[in-house]
Amino acid sequence: MGIVKTALRVGVWGVTGGVASVGVGAAYLAASTTLVDLTKDDPLFKSPTYARYNPKGNPALQDVVIKRVPLHKIKPALRDDEEALTLEFCRGVWSRWGFYVQSKLQERYDKPPGSEDNLWNVSELAVAKYDKGLRFSNHFEVVESKGNEIYVRCGGSPMTPGLRDSDGLVVLGAKINREAQQAEFSFKSALFNSAAPYVEGAQHSVPPKITFLHRWYVRILTQAAIGNVKA
Repeated sequence: MGIVKTALRVGVWGVTGGVASVGVGAAYLAASTTLVDLTKDDPLFKSPTYARYNPKGNPALQDVVIKRVPLHKIKPALRDDEEALTLEFCRGVWSRWGFYVQSKLQERYDKPPGSEDNLWNVSELAVAKYDKGLRFSNHFEVVESKGNEIYVRCGGSPMTPGLRDSDGLVVLGAKINREAQQAEFSFKSALFNSAAPYVEGAQHSVPPKITFLHRWYVRILTQAAIGNVKA
């Protein structure tokens, strides 16, 4: 978790450019993206993938970042294909400036023996197909890829396939709204402790400081990714 903390702090700092422009950068991110809590009836929580990785139904820090872009600003080749649009959005999340710092930190400080099959370089992540089973940065694994949604497990190392104290899922998706002439991108997160016993009425275990940083980091990753799909 320490590396992720550092990546989050550096990521938030980097996008804002320093103390003098923190407010400007935060205001820009807040204005250009929408972040809301996921509702209990969101399809994520009814999916077999969520049940597999959070089988006890433990509470999660759950939210979604939504970004809408006019369709005429999207690359022409992506305007009629939600699956291709989702893949390019996913590639943008993990290969552009939003994730760059964390990718370098993970490669330098969290590259244990046995993780040689992971992708580590953003240049590789920029062209990956994000098929089920892809592992990268010893912190992420694609666990489902279908249609216009790609599920990525996070929170711990893919070398620990069982239940974890730090666990989670990210779901990246894209939809084309013909009526509104918009492309809508979503970055869903659910972070939880899959190993803990279920306790009725318990809250998620993510510390407040990490919750705060997480909610800015997912905005950063989303905003950075849009550069990968825009014409």
